[in-house]
Amino acid sequence: MTIQALLKFEPINQRTDLIDIARKGIQTKYIEQIQKLTSLTDKELSSILPISQRQLFRYPANHYLNKEITSHLIQVVELFEKGFNLFGEEKFKIWIRTSNKVLNKNKPIDIMDTSIGIEMIEDVIGRIEHGVYS
Repeated sequence: MTIQALLKFEPINQRTDLIDIARKGIQTKYIEQIQKLTSLTDKELSSILPISQRQLFRYPANHYLNKEITSHLIQVVELFEKGFNLFGEEKFKIWIRTSNKVLNKNKPIDIMDTSIGIEMIEDVIGRIEHGVYS
């Protein structure tokens, strides 16, 4: 599933459209779809996002999340898309929960709470795509 399919409410014709979406925010009703796509539990999702689990799930479905949370969700969804394309869905869901030597023995899921961590995971995925041992 692409970010476009997930966020049907906005046309995404180019990457800069994602900036507009992040600035506007996405509604909390999309959290459930993101969780279905990623298999992230409530606890995992709230540990990745800059918001507490309690607060995230307290919002009504039509509440717009702020720019920081929305941007981070977009990055997470894009990361999962890349991982699914490389590993397949089930294998990637296992891979993100397995310690990785290249990530200093961290599990990828444990460093997804920062954009730097997401970039590091994307780098590892890119290396694997190109046949570089990771």
